[in-house]
Amino acid sequence: MNGMTRSAEILCNAITNKQRISFLYHEKERIGEPQCCGISTADHEAVRIYLLKGGSRPEQLFNISQIKSLNVLDDHFSNPGPNYKKNDSAMKVIYCQL
Repeated sequence: MNGMTRSAEILCNAITNKQRISFLYHEKERIGEPQCCGISTADHEAVRIYLLKGGSRPEQLFNISQIKSLNVLDDHFSNPGPNYKKNDSAMKVIYCQL
């Protein structure tokens, strides 16, 4: 995809391969399953992640520019999160999705 940041490329690879990720967001460690990545309606590169650890809401939208220490884990998942909706309405451009 044109204009995609390196972090978005890493996230899309994780989505394609259904791999869990770990990352820091607002200084808090989180682990989750990326579901959808693209440009949000607020014009930020964003990723929807089903969180397994480190969040109050299970399927949050994260601003990619604020994600730090992004790691793709060896853990795989098979199904999207329980509230997953294809063609996420919070995204105006979708790079990749489950």
